[in-house]
Amino acid sequence: MLFYNLLLIPLFIILLPYLMYRFNRKELRQRMGFIRLQLKKSIWIHAASVGEVNAVKPLVLKLLGIFPDRRIVVTTMTATGQNAASEIDRRIQTFFLPFDCFLMMKRFFTKLSPQLIILVETEFWPNMLWRAKINKVPILVVNGRISDKSFPGYKRLIFFWKPLWKAVKAVNAQSEINALRFKKLGFMNVVVTKNLKFCLQLPIYQRNKLRNEFNFKEDDFIIVWGSSRPGEERLFYSVLQQLKEKIANLKIIIVPRHLKRLAEIESIFTVENYCLFSAPKKDAQILIVDKMGVLTKMYALADLAIVGGSFFEFGGHNPLEAAFYGIPILMGKYHNSCRDSVSELQKNKAIIISDEKKLVTDIFDLYKNKKKRREMGENAAKTLQENSDSLEKNLEVIERFIE
Repeated sequence: MLFYNLLLIPLFIILLPYLMYRFNRKELRQRMGFIRLQLKKSIWIHAASVGEVNAVKPLVLKLLGIFPDRRIVVTTMTATGQNAASEIDRRIQTFFLPFDCFLMMKRFFTKLSPQLIILVETEFWPNMLWRAKINKVPILVVNGRISDKSFPGYKRLIFFWKPLWKAVKAVNAQSEINALRFKKLGFMNVVVTKNLKFCLQLPIYQRNKLRNEFNFKEDDFIIVWGSSRPGEERLFYSVLQQLKEKIANLKIIIVPRHLKRLAEIESIFTVENYCLFSAPKKDAQILIVDKMGVLTKMYALADLAIVGGSFFEFGGHNPLEAAFYGIPILMGKYHNSCRDSVSELQKNKAIIISDEKKLVTDIFDLYKNKKKRREMGENAAKTLQENSDSLEKNLEVIERFIE
């Protein structure tokens, strides 16, 4: 740890001008550990981004009900995650996670005085772990997973991580595969509690009302490509003409994972009849979403969801939000980051794994077969219901630490 911190100090000094430019005053202060709050025996939950925040939301709401006298703090790494966390409940406090520097993390711990730290998935920061170990604050991992990519890295650096991981007193893993990986790395008290993302609590919308709101007709066949990544929009454009020839009432909604790619995406569809979410046109065939936080609305009005990050090697994104709204799902073969969710959906025939060669065929097959679309949507809802006990299993472990 000494070498790690000695390395961080000059690096932080070098990066300070960029950080002052990158973050506004309020965010920078939080990331340096300065918060106007002094708590005792708080429950600190860290969820990196909006996906983890959405996964842990039902758990946070349950904890507020079970332990009304405890203050709950949620930290995130991203602004979108911060916005999602702030909308959970006004009784919780939300902050950006401080930079993993010794003094900043110490300052933050002093302000929160946590009784328990809950890490969502695998968000390990050395000084956070070290400070928890020094202060004898137990850390619990929920929705624990270790990806194919990160597992070898942790094994190579196990001499560095193992002393820090002693602060982690229990791991609630998403699956048997993830549980085995945690055990191989030396974690204790590892149990399988399934994936909290199956316990989704998303808004319920009236489908036709949503369609009217966004200038779609009741009989439009709407395909939503959610969380698209580089290469996927161009792939879709390459098959678009074939789809237009086969589907007369076709409408497309593209929701990019990162808005900084908007100019690139617009350039792909320049010759098409498209519009941006922020500047709608009534007769546009393609809608490119240029706003964060509306993906669930788009899934709710869709006939078919294509979940992005999966047709090229990005690891895939969460298909369960689409499943919540009972629509058929297509996904590419690169879905290792959400393998367990996909596997459960596959068991119930609620998802089709496609690729570049058969994408058009798969889409057209679902377009023609309304019964199949309905059955896949029903199977998706069934999958969520079958795995909904994850919340109670996680609570059982958490309550032992708090009480």
